[in-house]
Amino acid sequence: MMRAAMMTCVLALMAACAAGPDPAPAEPANPALPALTEDTCGASMYGELIGRPITGPGVPGESRFNRRILPGTQVTMDYVPQRMNIEANAQGVIEKITCG
Repeated sequence: MMRAAMMTCVLALMAACAAGPDPAPAEPANPALPALTEDTCGASMYGELIGRPITGPGVPGESRFNRRILPGTQVTMDYVPQRMNIEANAQGVIEKITCG
């Protein structure tokens, strides 16, 4: 009897400690922005710029950690987590903001 009660307690404790499935990674609220877990450059703070002119107010200027990318713009392929890429279409309208 005592052994059965002890086994029941051990099994209950093991069940309580068992890890559940990993939670799904957070999806970005806007697919044109990186997921929060991948937002190493702060791009999510600039989400309101999507759909606005790349030369408009509030758009960060070119710098070591910001680059404006239009069709045909030559960019390096190196990955810099702190660098923000502001990508626009041929009309100069921001379509995507990413890190790297």
